[in-house]
Amino acid sequence: MIDEIKITSLSGRGSVYMKQGEYWNYWLGPVDWGRVEGQHQTYSYYRQVGKHIVDTTIGTRPLSITGWVVDGDGQLQERCDFLNAFISPVEDYTLEYKGKKINFRPDISIAYSPEYKKNNEKVRRFLIQATCPFPLFSDISDTVVSMDQTKKMFRFPQNFGRVKPVVFAVVGKAYTVEVDNKGGFSAGVIIRAEFTAEVRNPRFKNLTTDKFIGIDRTFRRGEILEISTLPGSKYMKLWQSSGTAVNLIKNRNVQTSWIQLAPGTNMMAVECDDLNQRGNMDVTIYYTPLYLEVE
Repeated sequence: MIDEIKITSLSGRGSVYMKQGEYWNYWLGPVDWGRVEGQHQTYSYYRQVGKHIVDTTIGTRPLSITGWVVDGDGQLQERCDFLNAFISPVEDYTLEYKGKKINFRPDISIAYSPEYKKNNEKVRRFLIQATCPFPLFSDISDTVVSMDQTKKMFRFPQNFGRVKPVVFAVVGKAYTVEVDNKGGFSAGVIIRAEFTAEVRNPRFKNLTTDKFIGIDRTFRRGEILEISTLPGSKYMKLWQSSGTAVNLIKNRNVQTSWIQLAPGTNMMAVECDDLNQRGNMDVTIYYTPLYLEVE
């Protein structure tokens, strides 16, 4: 049962909370996430029984939200006026539910019931009907995985008469890290690398899928590289030590693919032409798993 949601305007016009049993603002009624349909591309050869599915695309998701504007403190009309202006078919919104979110755009303006018992001086029933162009849910916050580990020295409690302590083991910077994609779909990543010294032609590889993304350029101390492989938002940017942002898409390695995280555990690695320079990068990976359903 969906008992509470939050709708936020992506144009900066605020947020609306809707909750079941809310007597003072907006009482949440049924929410229908709709159904996501897979469209299969098929082919068949002569006298074949059935068909082969060669590819599947995922369509959009219909969304409908039913609720009630409640007159708890004599401000029924004010709340309706806000909702009327807030919901617009030319703007985009984010809906949050139980730590997940999905974006949508209304198909129509807010619609109220024509029946008096559902639209009167005390309550007004409304409907928000919308389309989610990207039909998958994601976590509200990105998952962050750092490949930077501070060096640690393990020493014996005494030096056994030596001037310097006895070093038992050393743990240095990690050049591979496990990334867990708990969703059911491949997910893009944002890779952020801060350079503490020279690094020539860095590459970031998903060892699980055997694909990588790389930049053919020598980076210097104080520079920051950010690569996004998110669908619809792919880019490569450099922030110089002066703070100036530079588009590096022209420096993309020709063998590069826009790497994705496969569902499950992925082993990510950092590489460059001179492997001894890998320690000159502090690398952080940001991603969010994608989910088809949340109930």
